Amino acid sequence: MTVSDCEICGQAAHGNHFGVLSCRACAAFFRRATLNPKKKLNLNCIHGQNLEIHRNGFFSCKKCRMKRCLDKGMDASKFQLDRDMISMAVVPTKTPMIIPQTLATFLGRPSFLIYCNAQDPSSPGPTKNLVDCNYLLDRATEILKNGSWKPFSPEMSSLEKISVGFENMRILKSSELQYLSHMGKDHTMLFWEQEMLNTAEWLTNFTEFNSLPIKVQMEVVKSIWKTYGRFEKLAKTAEYRRKKLFTNENLFVVGDEACLDSENTEVDVSWFTNYSYEQVSYFMDCFHNDMFRQIIREFETLNPTTTELNFMLLQVCLQQAGKKLQGDVAKVTDYLQDVIANQLHDYYLNVRNMPNYSARLAKMMKVNNLMRQDLRRQAEKGELAMTFDVFSLTFSHPEMMC
Repeated sequence: MTVSDCEICGQAAHGNHFGVLSCRACAAFFRRATLNPKKKLNLNCIHGQNLEIHRNGFFSCKKCRMKRCLDKGMDASKFQLDRDMISMAVVPTKTPMIIPQTLATFLGRPSFLIYCNAQDPSSPGPTKNLVDCNYLLDRATEILKNGSWKPFSPEMSSLEKISVGFENMRILKSSELQYLSHMGKDHTMLFWEQEMLNTAEWLTNFTEFNSLPIKVQMEVVKSIWKTYGRFEKLAKTAEYRRKKLFTNENLFVVGDEACLDSENTEVDVSWFTNYSYEQVSYFMDCFHNDMFRQIIREFETLNPTTTELNFMLLQVCLQQAGKKLQGDVAKVTDYLQDVIANQLHDYYLNVRNMPNYSARLAKMMKVNNLMRQDLRRQAEKGELAMTFDVFSLTFSHPEMMC
């Protein structure tokens, strides 16, 4: 018998039980035999017939097994009884009166005001801050009217033009990377402005899109600017990680050459809600959700070319616009998707010399599906926030934020 063997039966021991190094089986036997009065031991020992007391841990006589437990020093006083939860065992003498956490107490509003229409100005409720988007929309409209400033070769497809324009935008807006330690109202407004104007400028290089009336173009821009800004920054974050510019997985691009560390950045939410950051972070475009990070990892693995990235962004944005606007606009967005799909086919055949690109396309569609799932999840959260009046902001053009 080795040190790690049970002192009762000789099998592998599992620890010190009731004062003796033993296996769980012998410990359980001693506990049952001692505590349960209904199970009496056999008083007739059968070992007078020259049988072995035990073989391979199996005892032929319970009385002999019990005797060995006692001889080795097992002590019934070491049993641990009444091991209930502390919370159940310790009953406070005076239980304080706790107000139940209902929606009324959480929101700080009486129950008959909880479900008022948050979008109706005449509906009773707390005063909200107005965000006037007219100036921003005027600037975006002016960009669309002026069109693309760069002359392109007439032989270039729209997908190639928008890809070249996309690269030019990044080059012109490139500067030293700024790390933010605080995120507040001013930064948020600046990033919203950048996303709106970048989306308008990006689409000016799309020839078929430019043939649409300015009013329709603006409706599309208003419906996709958040989508474009969100996923363009995710792709840029993946690019920086791939180039080893971001060594920390908590670093994310949030604007033109601006980034933050999601674990070490102070976020001021007092300007758009009456709740704390911990309470409203679920409804925000935060960087801690798994899908957000998964999209970045997929972008990093895919390493798309500029043309592929612009195709992916266009497809997701146009589908989003058609879904939101419906009607004739949906027909237009479907047509534009067919255009860029055919141009991507030509790109693979003529530029990449890749006639069999189905595997590459499948990987791109996997990322796009993740982006669509993320959009649906954000839309559901937005509906919840609107229903329960989480944010204390109202917009001059609410359709921009839907």
